[in-house]
Amino acid sequence: MSALFPIINYLIQQNPDSRSELAAFADKTLALNIAGLKLTGRITEEGFLSASNGFADTEITFRNSAVQKILQRGEPGVGDISLEGDLILGMAVLPLLGSLRYRASDDLARIFGTQLGNSIGSRAADIGHGIKQIGRSIAEQIGEFSREPESPVIDAATLSAWMEEVDKLRDDVARLNERLDRLERDIWID
Repeated sequence: MSALFPIINYLIQQNPDSRSELAAFADKTLALNIAGLKLTGRITEEGFLSASNGFADTEITFRNSAVQKILQRGEPGVGDISLEGDLILGMAVLPLLGSLRYRASDDLARIFGTQLGNSIGSRAADIGHGIKQIGRSIAEQIGEFSREPESPVIDAATLSAWMEEVDKLRDDVARLNERLDRLERDIWID
């Protein structure tokens, strides 16, 4: 799975503070077990990870519960992660890995320029925020509706009858408008 190292290293590059702290552990090897994938990498002098087949000084395992919490923007608890080997190294590296954040604004600025990249990033963030609010509102409404003990649920026959009445009302309104138009024409003609 050495194909994932460029992605991890890109995240490290976007977080220079974490990179400099990782560089302090140069030549140490760590293994990461995440959702069935095992990556073993050596920390370079620059603070990046390079693929390694050797023995890992520390092994960090993220259980499925940790992955679920991370995907839901939560924080994994103590029981969600296990450390083996050099515990001091594992305890030092774990928060550094947890602090890695992808900043799309950096890539957008590189591609479109700083001003346009920031504009696109802020608009995308606004859209994302709006979508989240709509989703929360819908979820709240569904939750409130399901909690109502006497929620009105109509059957197909009642709905069909109601739709027929609405159609009749539309036809009546259209006929009334035609009569009013004729009346208005008759008044102005005389």
